[in-house]
Amino acid sequence: MSFEIKKSTQFHINELVLVTKGGKIDISKIYEEINIFDSLLTPVMTGNIMIRDANGLSSRLIFDGSEAILMDIAKDKNSDIAVFKKSFRVYKQSQRKNETPSSEIFVLNFVSDELMYSDQQKINQSYTLTYTEIIQKILLDYLKISNNNSGGVFDVSYGIRNVAIPNLRPLEAIEWCAKRAVDINQAPNFLFYQNTLGYNFATLSNLLTKPDLLDVNFETKNQPKSNPISEMSSARSLEVIGQTDGIDKARSGINAGKFVGFDPVTGTISKKEISFSDVYSSMKHANESPTMSAIPNRDGKDSTQMFDSKQTVSFFSSSKNFSSYIKENDPTSLSKQDNTENYIFQRKSILSNLMAKRVKLTMPGNFNLTSGFNINLIAPNFGKREKGGDNEDETLSGKYLIVATRHIIGYEKHETIMEVASTSSNVPFVPQASINEIKEILDY
Repeated sequence: MSFEIKKSTQFHINELVLVTKGGKIDISKIYEEINIFDSLLTPVMTGNIMIRDANGLSSRLIFDGSEAILMDIAKDKNSDIAVFKKSFRVYKQSQRKNETPSSEIFVLNFVSDELMYSDQQKINQSYTLTYTEIIQKILLDYLKISNNNSGGVFDVSYGIRNVAIPNLRPLEAIEWCAKRAVDINQAPNFLFYQNTLGYNFATLSNLLTKPDLLDVNFETKNQPKSNPISEMSSARSLEVIGQTDGIDKARSGINAGKFVGFDPVTGTISKKEISFSDVYSSMKHANESPTMSAIPNRDGKDSTQMFDSKQTVSFFSSSKNFSSYIKENDPTSLSKQDNTENYIFQRKSILSNLMAKRVKLTMPGNFNLTSGFNINLIAPNFGKREKGGDNEDETLSGKYLIVATRHIIGYEKHETIMEVASTSSNVPFVPQASINEIKEILDY
């Protein structure tokens, strides 16, 4: 197909219809703004559409949750690149108010139909499978989504587990499984999410090491003879929403912490000290250096070895491995049990570390920019520019994972606002405070 871009923020609506009990209604001429959201931390896509109506749709239709929205949007009329085609369920009408005696404005909030379907069911079932297989069965058996229609990435979790789903909705059960799944290195870094390609159950290790989609720069736009296609990789704005927070790194367990476990079967209490390197080295990362600050405290001890910074208390079962009674009477259960000491503390630390370094970018509209993909950020130095220097901010530049996007489609332009994050940096050293810095504080 031919593909022509005259403007980086252009778009073309192939179809935008509201499906009602009375048939389809074309709303492509009466919408004001469309917002579509996806995130690594949410299981489904959501959105809303603002409509300016002079035909009395609200009184004629009486929105009750049975309506659907079909949207087919591309960059160009004849394009098969960066196309978004999906149906959503309208679950609520909000912000309804009149503008004139003969017109009103309102917002239709929509969500992937699987959420509505999931909310109507509960799972009370046991499985003896890997967590990946359990999630695939839930998608197929309860949400009617087959593997070949899931569309995204499905990584293999480690170990067959005996699991009893405790009366949860299907999507809640999937998230419950994702929090407990570990990879071959025992890292609890699985995420279940929906992006523009479909459903995914992937590890952060896999996502962070995938090739990046594009280099994001900050070149000047709309110059004479400029190329709109090259402008697709040029950001309009940058906002740093997370870089370094020493208090959060201590309190969330990024630096170090301790797992305290109690086994009610054997009566065992156990403690496990977990350092930054224990968690970080269990995964793969996008850039060279960890985003870590090994800060000595007043006792001269390293913050990454202060295990009382955060404590997590939970039941655990690995002590059963040393029970002669269980070995004799139920040996198969030992290989299929969840080891909570491998994920309860570590998962919180992994996600907190990912979200600690976060940047918001405003880009020309592009549905290829969606959660789970990487970009390479070439951040400018906003300070004084030196002659002959590359004027690149090393502390911000590097490979980032897209953790959330918002596609804003107005009447004349399509923009993509995305949040990107990283567990690592291209800064070639790990900042470490010296004892002299601590002495300055104490002696001042």
